[in-house]
Amino acid sequence: MAAIDRRDFVRGAALAGAGLTLGCGGDARRAERAPATGDPPGTAPPLLIDRAGVFDARAGAMRPNTSVLVRAGRIEAVAPAAELNADSDAAAGATRIDGAGLFVLPGLIDAHVHVTHILYQSHMTGDEVLPFYLGHGVTSIRSTGDNVPAQRLIERYADDHPEIAPNVFRCSFLIDGNPPWHPDIGWHLASPADVDPFVADMAAWGVKTLKIYVGAAREVGRRVIEAGHEHGLVVSGHLLDYHTADAVRDGIDCIEHIYTVSNFLLDDPDDRHSINLDSDEARRLVDLIAEHGTRVDPTLMVFWGTLLFMDLPEVYGHPDHDPMPARLKTFWDEDRQRRSLDWGAAPVSVREGTWEKYLRLTGMLHDAGVQLLVGTDAPEPQVAPGASLHHEMEFLVEAGMPAREVLSAATLENARILKEDGNRGAIEAGLEADLVLLDADPLDDIRNTRRIRTVVRAGRALDPTVILAAAPTE
Repeated sequence: MAAIDRRDFVRGAALAGAGLTLGCGGDARRAERAPATGDPPGTAPPLLIDRAGVFDARAGAMRPNTSVLVRAGRIEAVAPAAELNADSDAAAGATRIDGAGLFVLPGLIDAHVHVTHILYQSHMTGDEVLPFYLGHGVTSIRSTGDNVPAQRLIERYADDHPEIAPNVFRCSFLIDGNPPWHPDIGWHLASPADVDPFVADMAAWGVKTLKIYVGAAREVGRRVIEAGHEHGLVVSGHLLDYHTADAVRDGIDCIEHIYTVSNFLLDDPDDRHSINLDSDEARRLVDLIAEHGTRVDPTLMVFWGTLLFMDLPEVYGHPDHDPMPARLKTFWDEDRQRRSLDWGAAPVSVREGTWEKYLRLTGMLHDAGVQLLVGTDAPEPQVAPGASLHHEMEFLVEAGMPAREVLSAATLENARILKEDGNRGAIEAGLEADLVLLDADPLDDIRNTRRIRTVVRAGRALDPTVILAAAPTE
């Protein structure tokens, strides 16, 4: 089948399949959209968060006794409470939240999710899990490889339902070898000559990211990077045939998954557990990544689950998994047997050692000056949409990254990899008003990011329990 025919087929299948669910507006599980009162249609009323601790994502510091004024869905002002408060003329008519004892973060961003992949295998559609993200303070998600037309429908649904859904930023199909590793979301490019039409098509679809996958050859990957940059797109890679060191030299923007680094540091190429972090090769690769300014998104969560959930109840029985829909948990359970023959084939002591090496390598990258991102790979097995981002931040702290840097990475740096830092990722005048209000300071304990009082999405103050009630249980 010719490439253009395949595109038409994939688009048609996505529109026919995903559109049946995403086009429905009468589902009883959906929260009703709050009407605006006295404001332009679709605009949230003015909001003042008064006298809170406000996280400065650029400085990595909490600014005490600070107020944030929101109007028309954007941050209008951020100032000391002595200057900006309920008595200020600027805040006249605004709904006030007493921020005393509260801590305000920019909306969290998950830098690595899938909105059709895995869900397809779970008989779910991407709209169904969106409340899990927003209810956990994740106001934006970055797809890293999915069916492109279906992503557009999910993004449209999210835009129409900001009271229960985060912003959705799209990615290309996975650019892979032949046959693609994941047929549902993979796309084979046979030669560099095939790259330019594909990249132009992805740019026309409005994706933010191009994703190079395991079977792509270097000559194809290099041209993807070049063509992607010509279109102003970010290029990420989950690599195997294309050596990570070569991709870094070729100008790739981001490496997805810690094992996309560790897989090239094996003493035995047939044993993924034989990682040697004390070799000269390991130091050279880490230094090369740092030298080129390539970002790394470790997605530790997915390896914690993949390596250990066959055996350890604290993994497969983690409380973050309890609220997940039954269809998703059923797929996770069914996938257990397959993984027991793959990632779980080694003794648990060996797998625990590999997990410790992943943490150590993450720390080595951080110490070398590599900018780490915060992504999860949700909804892969044992990676709960929304809640897993908080767990990922805990793992990054365990790996040696200070909490202030983790918070800046989960907000500002994740916005930068989307080229969205002019719209989100910090609490500054002019940016979109996506915020998370916490009951405790996450700089004291990163686990405090879970203590969410209020989520502000597009200027609307929302109760996280109400958001989560819109998600399915079955």
